[in-house]
Amino acid sequence: MIVVIGTLSARTEGSAYSLGGYAASVALAAAAAGEPVEMVSKIGADAAGEAVITKLAAAGIGHVALIRDGALSTALDGAESLLMDAADLQLALRYLTSFDSVLLVDPMDDSVVATVMDACTYVGARLVVTRLEGSSPAGVPAGGPGLSPPPLEVERPADNPGAVTELLVALLLPDRESSAT
Repeated sequence: MIVVIGTLSARTEGSAYSLGGYAASVALAAAAAGEPVEMVSKIGADAAGEAVITKLAAAGIGHVALIRDGALSTALDGAESLLMDAADLQLALRYLTSFDSVLLVDPMDDSVVATVMDACTYVGARLVVTRLEGSSPAGVPAGGPGLSPPPLEVERPADNPGAVTELLVALLLPDRESSAT
């Protein structure tokens, strides 16, 4: 299973909503590649949040680890998204007991990266971190004896963030043993 961690938003389309945010784009692409995908994010307990959940489910993307915050509103049309901190991620990742790889989109600080790295080490999953080109690199801890290898960091071009989506999906797909007989 692939876990995508990042901010979600809703885009208004008349009286309906669609998924917004780069994390949603990668989750949709990974699900389209035929892999089970779980989305980890934070949304409001509002109509836009309900629409986000419905759109994820319709695309075959799991949403068991979404945190719903009744005190906040789901981001609309590119407005400031609800960011997850290390404590949010610790809670959300407890709902996911087994996964092969994790994509962490635009981590907000070093504690977020460390929390996700610990979860990946615990289950033996690979971690890929992506950020916009020119933004500050994540505080990625180095691998060590008995630890998972350090995460792979991938920059997205600011003028075309979708340019590396296929690469990210390929990096996240689990290694499959050949069943040649």
